[in-house]
Amino acid sequence: MILDVHCHYVFTRRPVAASDRFSFEPRSPSAATPGRRPWPTDFDSCVSQRALKRWSWRAARWCLRFPRAAEDVDRRLAAEYERHLHAAGPIERFVILAFDAVHGDDGRGVPLPLRAGELGSDMYVSNSLVRDLCRRHPRRFLFGASVHPYRTDAVACVEEVFAAGACLLKWLPLHQNINLADARTVAVLRKCAELGLPVLVHCGDEFTLATQRPAYRPVRTLLETLRQLRREDRMPCVIVPHAATPVSPFGDRESHRILLEALAGEFADAPLYADLAALTTWAKTAYLRRLLRRPELHRKLLFGSDFPVPPLLHRLRRDLGSGYGRIRAVASWPQRAALACRALGFNEIVFHHAAELLPHVDFFAPRGQTVRS
Repeated sequence: MILDVHCHYVFTRRPVAASDRFSFEPRSPSAATPGRRPWPTDFDSCVSQRALKRWSWRAARWCLRFPRAAEDVDRRLAAEYERHLHAAGPIERFVILAFDAVHGDDGRGVPLPLRAGELGSDMYVSNSLVRDLCRRHPRRFLFGASVHPYRTDAVACVEEVFAAGACLLKWLPLHQNINLADARTVAVLRKCAELGLPVLVHCGDEFTLATQRPAYRPVRTLLETLRQLRREDRMPCVIVPHAATPVSPFGDRESHRILLEALAGEFADAPLYADLAALTTWAKTAYLRRLLRRPELHRKLLFGSDFPVPPLLHRLRRDLGSGYGRIRAVASWPQRAALACRALGFNEIVFHHAAELLPHVDFFAPRGQTVRS
């Protein structure tokens, strides 16, 4: 089974669904008061006004050919998700990622940010929304949960999402304000190891959301924490998105270099992996080629698309040869990215290994059960 381990499903203002929610996610928006700023948890999914002004969001609107008027954006997004994620192709199931709200160092949530430099969630996707999506499309989607480790009941929340079918836990420390060396974070990682729940931990640069905690960007802190957990024999499976590559070909490559050294050396026999999400974009093509030329690392790589980031294959035209036109014509962006990576020559383990690593692959639709995807 081929899985896409890194897929987003975000809306700019999706109202809170009234029924069947996780205990730690509100059942209704907070009461409106004069002058009160909205909070991410007033919605099931939202994007901050600050983020909507970033060039990455504007580029996404252009790629999706969205109108400038905002009224129909979420309806159009839903249609695009349907078109791209239900299309035929080698990917059989997609891990849809929730994205928990930013919490301060004191463990409290904060309102949606308005200005640069203001701590807050540029993006929020509730676990309740993603679980509901998986229930409605059980043979297509897997539940990628997100629980901020600074929540007072974070360990209990992780147990709750795992019992509800979560196949991994997603964190973006430099945006969500997560210190990977913090005792609260380490406690959640220990719980994930106990449950067998992998953690998708973004290290290195980020371009879609604001970098609010630059000190949490380097991969070194993650590796130091994993060393501690290995000594305790309590290290969970960890996946580093984008192989910790920089945003541009000229960015800081230190985290990428250190991660590859760890995968090939110190953590060669440990459950540490990297995904290929967004590496088919023009800015990251060089890193994709370098990984292709490291076949000894392919067993440590997992396929991910980072949808709705589009695969821009122009710089791979020569690499893909006669297959370029056929792959370029595939309408679904994730399927296009998967076909390109396979055509380039990545070992098949890159595409199939996730189905063996992730728990709950058949939680919503057991194999052999006939369910419409």
